[in-house]
Amino acid sequence: MTRHLIDHAAPQAEGPRMKHFLDLARKEGVHPAIRELNQRPQARSARKISEFLRVERENVVEA
Repeated sequence: MTRHLIDHAAPQAEGPRMKHFLDLARKEGVHPAIRELNQRPQARSARKISEFLRVERENVVEA
């Protein structure tokens, strides 16, 4: 009688092929898209903060 599909042990990510793949992935470094996203300038707008403060001031005046 065979075991149920769930009863089988999970396949282990071991072996020479997996080690070789991981070595190649580590040597490639950071993906160019990630590097480009990290170099993009961040928006330093205080618009959202000013809106939160405006709403808070209105709530304080009403209370």
